[in-house]
Order: sequence, then structure tokens, then C-alpha cells
Amino acid sequence: MIETPIIERIDADLEELMERFFAGSHREVEAMRAALAEGDFTALARLGHTAKGTGYGYGFRGMGHIGLALESAALAKDHAESISQVERMARYLATVRVEYIR
Repeated sequence: MIETPIIERIDADLEELMERFFAGSHREVEAMRAALAEGDFTALARLGHTAKGTGYGYGFRGMGHIGLALESAALAKDHAESISQVERMARYLATVRVEYIR
């Protein structure tokens, strides 16, 4: 199944940072998966909090929303919901497309 791209409108001044932003975000998803595998909800909550701040800070509202949901799930030690949110983040990063605005 091909997912419909998610379009985020990002300030054009941030364009040169996007390659590093996405590389870091993909590494964070792997860290989230590792924290899940270890049952480390403290680390998972921190990673969700970071994704929330980074996403909202750069203008990636979808990432911010998912980070918030992940942080909440991890703080509640809800394993199933945490898995769901980590996979949601992975899908988001795989499908998001940037539209630069001036």
C-alpha cells in the first residue's frame, strides 16, 4: 500500500538543515525502538519529548503531535500505545514531504 504524502509547510530559511534534520529523526526512531525493546519508558518519554519540541520547533506539526502522544504513552507505561506511536513516527518520516514557504 502506498501512503499519501503528508505535506508540511516549512520556512525556506531552514532548507539547508533538512538533510541533517531527517537523518537525526530517523536515528531517533531507532533509539525509540531500542528503548521499547528494553522496556525503558523513561528514555522513551524523553525521546518523545524531544521529537515533540523538535517537530513543533521546525514546523513539523505532525511530528510534534506524534512526539506528544508518544511522551504521554511512555509516561503512562502503555507499551502497546508506545509501539503504535513509534511506528506512527516511522511512517510519518517515510511519507512527509516539505513545501518551503518564503
